[in-house]
Amino acid sequence: MHVTPRTCPGPGDLWQPSWQEEKRQAEYERLLEDFFEKYIPRYCDERINELAEAGEDERHPEIEPLFDKYLKENEWR
Repeated sequence: MHVTPRTCPGPGDLWQPSWQEEKRQAEYERLLEDFFEKYIPRYCDERINELAEAGEDERHPEIEPLFDKYLKENEWR
């Protein structure tokens, strides 16, 4: 991760992500939200829908391969 120093850092908080990293993080969060709100209900089976509704995230062993595929389909690098 590339970071740039802040001009006036707070105690114990010496680094801030670059604008490129912030933009990349925002895009990832948008894809993540779309995955759970649109992709899972439309394309996944009942088990995956139940896991998502129960609050499981993209790191769950059954959801992770689907999310990885979704990222690849959306040309995430």
